[in-house]
Amino acid sequence: MYDLDAVKNNYRELLELHGSGPAVGQWSEEGQRFRFQKLTEIADLGGSRILEIGCGIGDFYPFIVERFGSVAYTGVDIVPELVEQAAKNHATASFRCADILKEDLSDRFDYVFISGVFNNAFSGVNNFLFDMISVAYGYCDKGLAFNFTSSYVNHTDPEMAYHDPVDVFRHCLEKLSRKVTIHHHYQRCDVAVYVQR
Repeated sequence: MYDLDAVKNNYRELLELHGSGPAVGQWSEEGQRFRFQKLTEIADLGGSRILEIGCGIGDFYPFIVERFGSVAYTGVDIVPELVEQAAKNHATASFRCADILKEDLSDRFDYVFISGVFNNAFSGVNNFLFDMISVAYGYCDKGLAFNFTSSYVNHTDPEMAYHDPVDVFRHCLEKLSRKVTIHHHYQRCDVAVYVQR
């Protein structure tokens, strides 16, 4: 459906280069924490069943536990090496290698999160975002939170993807739920979206 080989190889190289930490996910420590903070404003997540799509090496899990206490967390990613490292890093969480556009996870969650997955440029990346959030929303009983970089920027990087927030908002309203909140340019050119049941 989508050729993600270059994206997979990019993250494999980052893992090999950095070994651990936010840089494996193309973040600074401050940038990663800031984005995690924004996404978790969707609700009080204490005791929730959490799915993170594009979990990388699992850095989101300890952030949630630190802030909300115990949760039932599952992380999925399409890069086997990242999933293996995540499982080593966080023995009390569940991780699996899966492409949710091709595989059914056969489970339900209270909240689904997607952070940083829509940042890498490749052919069809805008439709990829729409397909991913539609499938992701199908797994949640309470809400979906995701982020991306706005197309309303002054400068662009050819290796990065930018999405029209109006198109994303419309898709969420028309295809997913009328309960949609969008935070645009709350810092830098970031966009965070909450879609609730």
